[in-house]
Amino acid sequence: MGAFKIIMSLVISGLIGYFTNYIAVKMLFRPRTEKHIFGRRVPFTPGVIPKNQPRLAKALGRAVSEQLLTGNDLKEALTSEKTASAAAEKAAGALFSDKQVGELLRSIAGEENSEAVKSYAKTAITELAVRKIKEADISAMIISEGTAAINEKVSGSMLGMFINDEVIASFAAPLGEKIDEYIDSHAPEVIDRAVEEELEKLSASTPAQLLEGAGVSYDAVKSGAAALFAKAAGEVIDPLLASLDIPAIVEAKVNAMSVEEVEELVMSVMKHELNAVISLGALIGVVIGLLNIIVQSL
Repeated sequence: MGAFKIIMSLVISGLIGYFTNYIAVKMLFRPRTEKHIFGRRVPFTPGVIPKNQPRLAKALGRAVSEQLLTGNDLKEALTSEKTASAAAEKAAGALFSDKQVGELLRSIAGEENSEAVKSYAKTAITELAVRKIKEADISAMIISEGTAAINEKVSGSMLGMFINDEVIASFAAPLGEKIDEYIDSHAPEVIDRAVEEELEKLSASTPAQLLEGAGVSYDAVKSGAAALFAKAAGEVIDPLLASLDIPAIVEAKVNAMSVEEVEELVMSVMKHELNAVISLGALIGVVIGLLNIIVQSL
């Protein structure tokens, strides 16, 4: 066999091996849908992965939950000191930012709900203050203290001979009634206005100003937030993981992907490996062609 024929034989064998593997790799993803001729499905359509996407999704979900991201892995990550420290840093940073209390409340609860919270707080504080004022029985206190003060002033004088507790009480009782009436009619309005003003001042302050005013430092807030996060994570992580079906989540995500997206995902991970398989096909074709030449020459 001449040199040219040997070279051409090796080239053809290599090309056959190359294109065989190339077609095989492409058939993993293509055709993406079933093809029909005269109403009959063409064999090997759709491609391997489009045809078996549900099975692939289930297998990926099982692999992720059992090998890549187990419940214990999640628990360790969520309850680690690093996670607690990062969460505490975020919490402390939010509190010691330049944002006002009112702005933070609006960002958390929304404009409408934040106003409802402020209204509820104002009403609750006003009602509590009015109730405590009434429970203190200021009118009786004034009568009692006033009677004692008058007796002390007139004691031992000529006027003291004519003024006794009954006389004082006859003047003080109407005064006490007027005080009670004034508290009933005006105290809610006055206190409500005062509470509203204080809440406005509070809303215009930053959490940092309030905390620093109370002597609470950034480090103290961060330490407390880390401890709170660790405690909360320890209490909720097990029930959370029990309700978290990782395989089902992965399976649903993969099934929701289009064939094009699945192909892009696989190729992003295995592009070099699949190209190596195609190149290996060419090499194997050349080796087979060479063996064939050797056998023919014997």
